[in-house]
Amino acid sequence: MKIGVIIFVALYEIITIGIVSMLIAKRKKAVGEESFALGGRSLGTWAIGTTMCLTLLGSGHLTGTFEGCLTLGATQIWHVMANGFAMALGAYTLYRWCRRMRITTTGEVASKLYGGELAVLIAAVNIAVGWAVTSFETQAMGIIINSMTSIPLKLAVLISTVIGFCYVVFGGTKQVAMLNMINVIILYVGMFGALAFILVQLPGHNFDTIAAHYAANPDAYPNFLLFTGGKEHFLEVGIPVLIAPFFAHSAGQQTIQTAASAQSEKALKRVAWFVGPMNVIIGAISICLAMTARTLPQFAEFDNKLVTTRMLIELLPPWFIAILFAAFVAALLSSFGGFLIGPSTIITVDFVKRFYKKDMTEKQEANCIRLFIGIGAVVCGIMAQCLPTIVTMFTWIYSFMIPVWFLFMFGLWWKRNLKVGITAFLLSWIVATVWTFFPQLPNVIGLGGVHISYVIIVVSLAVLIIGNLVTKGKPGYFKSEEWLNSEAHRIYLEEKANGNA
Repeated sequence: MKIGVIIFVALYEIITIGIVSMLIAKRKKAVGEESFALGGRSLGTWAIGTTMCLTLLGSGHLTGTFEGCLTLGATQIWHVMANGFAMALGAYTLYRWCRRMRITTTGEVASKLYGGELAVLIAAVNIAVGWAVTSFETQAMGIIINSMTSIPLKLAVLISTVIGFCYVVFGGTKQVAMLNMINVIILYVGMFGALAFILVQLPGHNFDTIAAHYAANPDAYPNFLLFTGGKEHFLEVGIPVLIAPFFAHSAGQQTIQTAASAQSEKALKRVAWFVGPMNVIIGAISICLAMTARTLPQFAEFDNKLVTTRMLIELLPPWFIAILFAAFVAALLSSFGGFLIGPSTIITVDFVKRFYKKDMTEKQEANCIRLFIGIGAVVCGIMAQCLPTIVTMFTWIYSFMIPVWFLFMFGLWWKRNLKVGITAFLLSWIVATVWTFFPQLPNVIGLGGVHISYVIIVVSLAVLIIGNLVTKGKPGYFKSEEWLNSEAHRIYLEEKANGNA
């Protein structure tokens, strides 16, 4: 049965990747070379929405949520909702404004707003975040393969690395987007089907016995079924779990690059109406499945990282396991592709093209991005061999993107001062590093237990607000002559006149 499942999923991925790659190659012959990084800025609403949704709907919503909710309880849903909030708000605000600037990377945004020094710093942090998350996706795919085949986890991680590399390397952003439009259907069929199959096997065909189990064990599972987990837990865990990914996905390369690929602002704005719920529903189903698995005595021997996948393998019919396995792999590959192509694009555009070869052709740029996709896949495959709890790590790494969001918003609409921007960025990082690696120091000043997200918000906002008030600076970019005299502004006016902005 397991061999059959593997063959089914392997054939599905080979066929879909092969067909999409051929279609992209055929289009290139017909219309000429398109941007590997942006897909020719031709993606419509459904392509943009499914790509954003599935890029953020990987290990954090599946294996990460399977594991995380067994520690955090129902509060885990706030991590899931953060992605929905970020995409819905971003489609009307920062994503749209960055696309309007006709940029490719977050480093280019920073360069236009502040200058090259800050652009390098923001590009670097996006590379770190992208590779970190790609490592999580690689680990998650390894867990799924290990659960299905009993292949050793480290070998399964290596297999995952190879599959993920193939997912993105041939056609770039357009390839990922076209595959995502197919994979989102498989994912929804798989997740809703799994929920239905598990539900009919529970007493009364509902979750009453599951709820009763957690209610009867308050010491082991305190406030596990509460949406907030209790006031103290919500302030210490729930809100930080929401804050960190919200800022990371609002100002991260993985979403802004996708938004920059949109064929129009109008297409991008439509995304706000469906991409949030589409994303959150999968996370909610994952929580239901995981909390059910933990209560079933036959799976008590498995740890939180593996218990849910083991339950699904044992309780679902073999033919449906193949569909569910394909759904998991599709979601994880989508995130893998989105987060891997982002750093590769940044390295190419913000470093190689900026400092070494400014006259790159589209073909040379595509080949350079492919090279760094390969390097990134190797690096992430090595990192994925040993990682901590996925959602805990997400919250930590995403926190470092908080000052980037404030820098972009202030720079677009209020004031731009390079020294203030660099100070806010570096000071946030210094404080965050101290908070992370020297946890005894916050205790000395009476702030022990205060989450890193709160600290970075206060530090970055304080420096930016006070710094901009007491120093001179350029006006917000969209209020400046730079913008009004730019080619991007001319294109924006044309789009607006045609009803597409």
